[in-house]
Amino acid sequence: MRSVVEPLSAFRVVIDAAGLHPGELIADGELHRCPVDGKPNARDGAYLLHLDQPASGWWLNWRTGEENTWTAKKERELSPDERQALHARIEVDRRKRETLNTVRHAEAREKARDILANAPECPAHPYLERKGVPCCPGLKSGNDGRLVVPVLAPEDGEAMSLQFIAADSDKRFLTGGRVQGGSFVIPGTPGRLYLCEGLATGLSIHAATGQTVLCAFNCGNLEAVARHAREKHSDCEIVVCADDDRATPGNPGVSKATAAALAVSALLAVPRFTEPLDAQGKARTDFNDLHQAEGLDVVREQLAGASKPEVAPGLKRLLHVVNVADLLRMDLPERGHILAPVIPEQGLVMLYAPRGLGKTWAALSLAYAVASGQSVFGWNAPTPRRVLYLDGEMPARTRKERLASITAGCEGEPPDADYLRILTPDLQPDYMPNIATPEGQADLASSIEVVDLVVVDNIATLGRHGRENETESWAPVQEWLLRLRRAGKSVLLVHHAGKGGGQRGTSAREDILDTVIAMRRPGDYQTEQGARFEVHLEKARGICGPEANPFETALRVESGVATWTTRPIEDAENARIVALHKEGLNVTEIALEIGKHKSTVSRRLKALGLEAA
Repeated sequence: MRSVVEPLSAFRVVIDAAGLHPGELIADGELHRCPVDGKPNARDGAYLLHLDQPASGWWLNWRTGEENTWTAKKERELSPDERQALHARIEVDRRKRETLNTVRHAEAREKARDILANAPECPAHPYLERKGVPCCPGLKSGNDGRLVVPVLAPEDGEAMSLQFIAADSDKRFLTGGRVQGGSFVIPGTPGRLYLCEGLATGLSIHAATGQTVLCAFNCGNLEAVARHAREKHSDCEIVVCADDDRATPGNPGVSKATAAALAVSALLAVPRFTEPLDAQGKARTDFNDLHQAEGLDVVREQLAGASKPEVAPGLKRLLHVVNVADLLRMDLPERGHILAPVIPEQGLVMLYAPRGLGKTWAALSLAYAVASGQSVFGWNAPTPRRVLYLDGEMPARTRKERLASITAGCEGEPPDADYLRILTPDLQPDYMPNIATPEGQADLASSIEVVDLVVVDNIATLGRHGRENETESWAPVQEWLLRLRRAGKSVLLVHHAGKGGGQRGTSAREDILDTVIAMRRPGDYQTEQGARFEVHLEKARGICGPEANPFETALRVESGVATWTTRPIEDAENARIVALHKEGLNVTEIALEIGKHKSTVSRRLKALGLEAA
C-alpha cells in the first residue's frame, strides 16, 4: 500500500498547488478533466497519472495556461529499464494530449461562435476611449462589460477563440482556445499590410494609414501570422510593427518582430519616442503610445519610413530547405571533438554542481586542457583549440592563482598565450556583458569570433535574464547559443545545482545541449576534502559504452601544484565497502551506508576476498 499512497499523495499536492481539483484521483494512465480554481463547475483542468514504476504524471490548467509533468523520482535516479519505460510512456502520453488539445480547440471554437452570435456590436468601450482609438467592425460587447475580440483562424477566417479586454486593460483569452496563427483583422484600403501585437496598437496604425492591419495579440505569434499573411498576399508589401520592450531583457517585442519580418521578407517599423517615459514614469513601447504622446502624423511618418530589418552579424536568416535526397547526397564532414568524448565540435555542453564542490576548478581545467591539447579526467583534446573563458564572479587574483597551479600540475607544454583568453570582472571598466541581452551578445561578438570554445562561468552571473524557472526568459540565451553553434563554435555552460540536486531553474536549458555533466558529492564526502566529486553524464548524445560510465575525481593542491586523481565509481565504492567492513559493519549496514542493495554488497565483498558479516 505504501508504494501506491505516497505517489498519489505527492501528485495531489502538486496539482492542488496548480489549482486543479479532481476529487478522487484516477491513476489509470488516461486523460481526465476536472474543475480548477475559480471554475468549480467547468472542466478547465486535465491530468493523467501512472502508478506503475516509475510513477509519473502530467497536468494542465487551461485557465492559467500552466502545464507540467511530474515523476516520483528524478530521471537520473532511474535504472536503464525504468528510464526506457518512462520515455516510451511520455511519447504515448504526448499523443493523448494532442488529441485532448484538438477536442479543447473544437469546444472553444463552438463556444466562441455562440458568444459572438449573441453579443451586440461594440459602438464604444472605456478601454478604447482611454487608448484614444475608435471601435471597428468585428468587435463585440460582452454581457459582463468586457470588449470581445475574435481570434480568427488563418485557414477559414472564422473565430477559433476570443480575447476579452476589461476597462482596466486586463486581457484574457477564452479557455482552451487556440491563439497561435490567429489574428484580428482591421480592414482597410489596398496597399501595405500592417502586422502588430495588440488591438489598440492596430487601431492607431489603421487610423494613421487607413490600410489593413492584422493584430497578432502577442509578439510570439507575429511570425506565424506573418507567414500566413505572406501565403495569402504573395506580392503585398508587409510591414511588421514592433513593440519596443527595451526595459525587458532581450527586448522580445523587437526581436520577435525582426524575426517575423526576416521570415517573410517584410519591412520593420519600431516606434521612436521624443519622451520615452510617460507622466507616471512608465515606458512607452508601441505605436498607440506614440499616437497618444505625439499624434497620428508622427505615427504616419514613422510607418512610412519602415525599412528592411538588419540581420545580426554572422546570422543567415534566409531559410534553406532541402529534401531528403539532397540531404543524403551532401558531403558533410564528420563531427570531431574539442574534448573527446564530452565536448564535440559545434557542441553545447553544461557542467553543473552544488556550490563549493569545485566546478570552477573543473571548468578551468577543462579549458586549459582544450587550449593546450592535453587530457583531464580521462577526456582528451585531440589538438589545441582557442578558448575564451568568461569569468562571471571570481576575483582576478584568485583566477590567476588557480591557473598557475593548473599550469604547474600539467606535464605537457602550456598553451600558446592567445589560445586561452580570460574575460574577468575585476579588469573591466564597468560591468560584465550580459549574454541574455542583444547588447551583451554584441559586446562579446569580436572576442568570440576568433575562438573555438567559449566557457561561460557561470549562467547565473553572466546570463541575467529574470526568473530562472521561466522558459521564456531563457529564450534569448538559447538563440545566442544556436547562433554560435551555426558559426562553428562550441560552448561550455557552468551552472549551479538546485536544492533538489538537478540543474537550477528551467529544464528547457537542456533541450539543445549535447552533453550535461553533473558533479555530485560522494556519500562519504568530508568538507575538508575540498574538490572531490563524482562525475555523471546525465545527457550524453553520441556517447556510449565505458566512455559514459560515471567516475570519481579529486583535486590535490600542494605547493602551488594542482593535480587531479580519477578512478571509476565502482573502485571508490569498493574502497568504502572495505573501510566499512573493517569498522565491523555487516552487509545490511554497509548497504544502507552506500545506498546499494545487500546482494550488491555481498557480491563485492566476495570479489574483494572478504567474508560477509
